[in-house]
Order: sequence, then structure tokens, then C-alpha cells
Amino acid sequence: MLNIKFDNSHISINDDSKSKKSVLEKLASILSGTTGIDTDIIFNKLYEREKLGSTSVGNGVALPHARLEGINVPFISVVVLEEAIDFDNIDDFDVDIIVCLIVPYDQTEDHLTLLSSLSQILDNISNRKRIRDSRNSEQIITSLKSENLNYI
Repeated sequence: MLNIKFDNSHISINDDSKSKKSVLEKLASILSGTTGIDTDIIFNKLYEREKLGSTSVGNGVALPHARLEGINVPFISVVVLEEAIDFDNIDDFDVDIIVCLIVPYDQTEDHLTLLSSLSQILDNISNRKRIRDSRNSEQIITSLKSENLNYI
């Protein structure tokens, strides 16, 4: 089981971001507050990854992710948008659920395992509906629960 830092302070519901860049800035700001890593460093890592190819995974979901120096456990942050946006989508659906993952730079295997687990959770239509219908952070955390993920 993997330990991941993920709590209410890592979530923004009904967010009014209007672009991929503004969403990445929001995620970087949220994660900076909990990791102590400069917002610009986190944003630049996420943006660099997006330049390699969109992290849109379909059905209105994106999974931006990066490996970072200076942290010793993975962190998750979630933004649920008021209105879906173009995220260089891989399908016909604009994105309104963004689940961001940052992991320690040297934890490549955990990075891939976490991406796979989150993808499986978000591939489930019921989980996506619960996230979209969430009115508070606890509901989102519950929707992202998994047997192999331990949120601390």
C-alpha cells in the first residue's frame, strides 16, 4: 500500500479556472502550500510534462503529473471545474476533473503505480459522477479511495 499526502486542503471545487495554464497554476499553488516547494517550480514541472503530450485521459478527466526533488512522499491535488475546458483532449469531451500527482523524483515505480491506480478509479463512470456531484472535499476523497492507496 502506498502512502500519499491528500487531504481537504488539496482540493478546489467549483473552480473558475478557464484554461489549462490557469488550472496548472492553481494546482501548483495548492501543492506549494503543502509541500513547501516554490509554486513556480511545481508549475514548470507540470507544464514541461504537458508539452510532452496532454495528460487528458478522456471522459472529461486529466491527470497532470510530475516527479520532483525535495519531497519524500507523493502528493495528490484535485480541481473540479465549474465549466469544462479544452485540455488538449484525447476525445470529444472537455475536461472538468483534474487530478494532479507529484511524486519524489527517485520513485519512478511508485509514480507509474499511482498513475495506473488513479486512472482505474477515474475510468469508472460512477466515480466520475460522484466527483462531479461532490459538494465538499470529503466526498471527493471518498470517491478516490482505493485498496492500494493510503491517504495521509
